[in-house]
Amino acid sequence: MRLTGIIDYTMDNFLCVRGFASMLQLSEISKADEKIQRDLIDDHRGEMENFLSDGRFTFFPEVILGANMCGTEMDKDKINTLRETVRAESKSLKIKINNIKYVIKRNAVKKENNDLAFDVTQTVIMQFDKDSLVGKEFLRIDGNHRLSAVNEYSTYAHKRIPFCLLLFRDAEETDKFCRALFYNINTKQIPLKMEQNLKVIIESEQAFDDDTLLGDPSFGENYFWTRQIIKHIELSDYPFLKLFIADNKFTYFVEVLKLLFDNKLIKEDEEGMCLVETALKEINGALKDAALIEVPNNLAVIGAFSYYKLLDERKANEFLKWVKKNNLTQISDIHICDVINIYDKIYDNSPKKVFMSMWFNKKTEDTYNQVKDVKEIVARDYNVEIDIIKVDEHKDGYSDVISKRIIDGINSCDLLIADLSYGNKNVHHEIGYAQGKGKKVLLIYQNREGTLASDEIGSNLSMHDQLRFTTYGELREGLLKKIKDIFSL
Repeated sequence: MRLTGIIDYTMDNFLCVRGFASMLQLSEISKADEKIQRDLIDDHRGEMENFLSDGRFTFFPEVILGANMCGTEMDKDKINTLRETVRAESKSLKIKINNIKYVIKRNAVKKENNDLAFDVTQTVIMQFDKDSLVGKEFLRIDGNHRLSAVNEYSTYAHKRIPFCLLLFRDAEETDKFCRALFYNINTKQIPLKMEQNLKVIIESEQAFDDDTLLGDPSFGENYFWTRQIIKHIELSDYPFLKLFIADNKFTYFVEVLKLLFDNKLIKEDEEGMCLVETALKEINGALKDAALIEVPNNLAVIGAFSYYKLLDERKANEFLKWVKKNNLTQISDIHICDVINIYDKIYDNSPKKVFMSMWFNKKTEDTYNQVKDVKEIVARDYNVEIDIIKVDEHKDGYSDVISKRIIDGINSCDLLIADLSYGNKNVHHEIGYAQGKGKKVLLIYQNREGTLASDEIGSNLSMHDQLRFTTYGELREGLLKKIKDIFSL
């Protein structure tokens, strides 16, 4: 195998080779520096694969690699000779160091209007057996994700890309400078903000028409629909949301829509966009009520909340409480997905709230006891806590007014269990309210001798799935199965 390029000192500091090689070649002779590189994200690897395969706009700056030239003490003098030759720009050189043969050629052209001066370019051919690099591969300082996406079956495997190979004198220098350069590359540059990048692409309809946004893997459905949304909505109609996203509206919609599409929460069509527009009104109202305006422009928090708003109303509300309680609007430089991943773990480990809607009477005590038994089983076998919300208001009589305590209980619950036995009309009211709030509802009914279910269950509920039981053992078994399914235990 050979690498070819120009060899010189960059900034009079680091000896390096700059050239072109196939992506597969560079992938096979290099590896990630585990001391400094981030773990690869599988989703990102997949996105990189799609981008490299089909994108018309596929371009990357050069891959940066680092190589320890020294294998033994005997190599040190040879390394000094090579470095001095390149520094002097005075002659060509052939030399073998640590199983790599370097052939350096001096190319000189007289400077214009000066017969005594020359412009010197030094080329190098590095020849080596690929197998000789096993265990001492070149280290990837920048470009790890690009090279990790490549294998021999990749359609782009033999596409040539630029590389910069830094030649270090020993292991200590390699470790020290790889760390320093990795840090400088990732912290000292001032990158163009994501918002500026997206604005240029989405607003430039002549350069990037709708078909390009939809068809090119560099972009996608979320780019296309972001363009449509921004063209057809007025952010001033959502003043509280605008406080957070006005300076990052392209980033907000591109990232939130990708989350919604990937998780199948909305369709990639006009119907889906109608749902988004409705959600924007709800998000605006929720932000107003939550009073988060003291620290605007936190895109990660607002993006995560928007996602939860379409996923689960209760979860969205609990998320806002968590944000306020922990003052998380002040966190910067965090991605929407990171916020979601953190909160999902917290939410999954928090107690599940179950609201009991039933006629509370001695006749229904055993039914309620079965719910408590299932609560204990779930805690013991699945390590999930259940909080039962019990508002004892249905002892006798009927009221068409739902009290604030009941409303608050239903609003905060993950599941409403409604006992239709004995035909309590208050229970029917609560079921209707819960369904209107988008809550999960589990209907149960006790078959009793001499009583017809149709006499106790309203016709509007008769078509809904019900857990009917005769014995309390049947109820306990059925409840456990339903709750496992509902909470994905």
